[in-house]
Amino acid sequence: MVDLARLSFGAAAAERDVRRGLDAYFIESSAYTQMSSGIKTILVANRGAGKSAIFKTIAHRQRDAGGLVIELAPEDYSYEFLSSAMTRELDGAWAKLGAYATAWKYLLLVLIMKEVTRRHGRLRRGAESQIYTYLRDNHAGMSESPFDSFVSYLRRIESVKVGRFEAGIRTRELQHLYKLHEIDHLVAPLIRLCERSRVTVLVDELDRGWDSSEDAQACMTINDLSPNLRIRMSLRQELYDSIPAIYDDAQKFRDLIEVVTWDEEGLWQLIAGRIRHTVADCHTRDDDACWKAAFTRPAWSFRHMVDRSLGRPREIIQFCSHALDHARAHSARASVRITPRDILAVEPTYSAERTRDIAAEYRFGSPGLLGVFQTFRAGPEVWSRPELELFLLDMATGSVGLTPEARQWIDSREPETILELLWNVGFLTAADPAPTDPPPGPGRPGGADDRGGAASTGAGPAAEFGSWVDDIGFARQVRRPRPAPHSVHHFAIHPMFHRFVMAR
Repeated sequence: MVDLARLSFGAAAAERDVRRGLDAYFIESSAYTQMSSGIKTILVANRGAGKSAIFKTIAHRQRDAGGLVIELAPEDYSYEFLSSAMTRELDGAWAKLGAYATAWKYLLLVLIMKEVTRRHGRLRRGAESQIYTYLRDNHAGMSESPFDSFVSYLRRIESVKVGRFEAGIRTRELQHLYKLHEIDHLVAPLIRLCERSRVTVLVDELDRGWDSSEDAQACMTINDLSPNLRIRMSLRQELYDSIPAIYDDAQKFRDLIEVVTWDEEGLWQLIAGRIRHTVADCHTRDDDACWKAAFTRPAWSFRHMVDRSLGRPREIIQFCSHALDHARAHSARASVRITPRDILAVEPTYSAERTRDIAAEYRFGSPGLLGVFQTFRAGPEVWSRPELELFLLDMATGSVGLTPEARQWIDSREPETILELLWNVGFLTAADPAPTDPPPGPGRPGGADDRGGAASTGAGPAAEFGSWVDDIGFARQVRRPRPAPHSVHHFAIHPMFHRFVMAR
């Protein structure tokens, strides 16, 4: 019997999973290969799809290879803070006119200069010594937040744009600032230093309040300086989709963008790898055997969890971890397998967490989205298109109660626009006429004997269900691609949201 006392599915967030064995069970997907090799430099994915895991693994392996790595995490910069800290001119128009790109380029060059100075010590000779002198005279506070330099440079631009300067002086000062005149002479010696030490800059989740493609342009400009200097950045999918400037320059960016996607085979391998890493008896077992060791009904468990996810690794990890905690809490032994009963028991908690997480993920473009979800609570299980459009029309015209923040963007929107948003978020799905679970019966998951008792192997419906859940190949069947919303005639709330939204 397999000892599962040390079984763990790891942390849902890669930032907390690095020291728990992320590198050991990391899946080298095509997205990782493209980004690690430098073929692609912009990583686009939904939150929880593995952007941070890819960047953390690149950072770890680049350092092991002797390279210099600079990591900028979301907490290092905050556009939310920036929007409240900066003086506005014409509702922030001053910042749109190249200022963000210039400030980002300045920040990145300063960070790179700091890093090569740390590696090579005080530079005493030649043009390289100017880098040390500049940092000493202008950035002596090495402990300052990286974002401080960004904000400081933006404020310098702002002070010229909105200050009381004569036209000639203003033009000259702005030209100096936009062209990075004060550090332009340091670029050539910096490139020479990069020949001695490869430098990688990872800007993870450049998305908290971000609404322009200028930052991406800054990163790409620096990448053109040297093959030994590479800046990689990640963006959330929904944010990328909502940036007109990137669409306007699609040809310019397309060959640099790698989109993270997961199929069911990859998700199966993801969980199997974490089982294999933490359970000694599974170290040499294949993926199917790992699932069988940890789950009493591996195929049913996988199918149920995947159907109640948007196909993101974080969701499956979160669901598995909750189920494991429940199994241990309701057993006298630490070494216990996860049953369908455990999965069903934690589904309400999982559904509530994921619904709130998705609403928070879209809070910039669609604030108050959680309240919009909850308006469906009194509705039917399946909506015809006319019924749904009429309900959304009532919502847009004020007949359906909403929070003030949701009302601001819902008001006067076309029903089709709201429908498309709820579809893209994943909240709405096509109503499937065929049930995904087997019909209720003695062998239904959660029955008295679902930890391996006679009910799952007896005659009748129980036996049929028992053979169905043990068919591992069925768990990873090829699924039909999601249709376009305009081709769907009947809609339902996605199962991931359903338990929370429909709770009475």
